[in-house]
Amino acid sequence: MSFLVDKVYYIPHRDLLVLAGRPDPSCPQPGGQIDLPREIRGPGWVAIRDVQSVSFADGTRRLCAVLDYEVVTSTPFMEFSDLEGLSLQLRPP
Repeated sequence: MSFLVDKVYYIPHRDLLVLAGRPDPSCPQPGGQIDLPREIRGPGWVAIRDVQSVSFADGTRRLCAVLDYEVVTSTPFMEFSDLEGLSLQLRPP
């Protein structure tokens, strides 16, 4: 079970990190976990707060895994853009 990340967004006024992408082959689920790999200075397994289907300005729809920003505050050297293009492992709730 994995999730292919196309783009990462930080929403500062809500302290959220949003991973926009595609299920590969299964969908992330709220309450499940996603692996932000230690190889790219990520914290490892973190909780998924919410999952939403979002329409973008270019007309595309993407599935978005929403994370609380606090899950990455322990890893200040992780670059969010390093997640783009990766297939991240998932754990169900």
